[in-house]
Amino acid sequence: VCHPSCKTCLGGGKENCTTCPPGKQCVGDCPDGYFESMSQQECVRCHDDCALCDGPDIDDCTLCQSDKNVRYSGECLSECPSQTYYDETSKECKDCPSSCLTCSGSEPTSCLTCAEGRQKDATGHCVWYSECSPSSYKDQNGKCQQCHKHCHGCNGPGKDHCLSCNSPHFLLHNTCVPQCPEGYYVKDQDERLCGRCHFSCKTCTGHHSVECVTCKPGFFKQGETCVETCSEGSGKKTKPCSQISGVVSHPLIKKIP
Repeated sequence: VCHPSCKTCLGGGKENCTTCPPGKQCVGDCPDGYFESMSQQECVRCHDDCALCDGPDIDDCTLCQSDKNVRYSGECLSECPSQTYYDETSKECKDCPSSCLTCSGSEPTSCLTCAEGRQKDATGHCVWYSECSPSSYKDQNGKCQQCHKHCHGCNGPGKDHCLSCNSPHFLLHNTCVPQCPEGYYVKDQDERLCGRCHFSCKTCTGHHSVECVTCKPGFFKQGETCVETCSEGSGKKTKPCSQISGVVSHPLIKKIP
């Protein structure tokens, strides 16, 4: 019996295909503009913005289609977004330290301007306003007031005025929470920040579509990704498609290692 990916073959392995199904061709390596879906042994097309990629989404680019664009967190943009800087070594935009509003590098002393509630000290670090203690803020009368008990830094008295959090809490939309909730992941353990999962993920380890752990209702886990519809051919002979165990399969190019 041939491997499910073969039309005709000389043996049962996927490497023994002699011809592929209609609309597909057998290749040794995925060409530029495609990435390898390990679960289905297919080459799947990258997003149009990507020259090279490791997934199907707009933020899965490893190289941009246009050399005029810059890459930030896998997405190709016309310029680096706010609170990021361009790293010449990796040729991509990277996040500034959380204490910076603008910066020239990743070090705490590389801030060009400071984030809200901070000012530069003699060493060039952006620190909380020295007139008030780290866990307090200056009110409209210029007096120091205590932050909410969960806030490490804040710009007001409420629990939704936090700028950073005391351990073991994490910052989510200016509020300190005991743990990052469903649909979010721990983006930065040191800075204690929550980041949003890809829209298809119920739980995840990062913001990319290929970092889902479980899927939202209406999506199914297939290979590395959560998909709305299981691809043709999923079942006993191929990678299971279920809400427990993703990548969207497109009938493009059949992969032979």
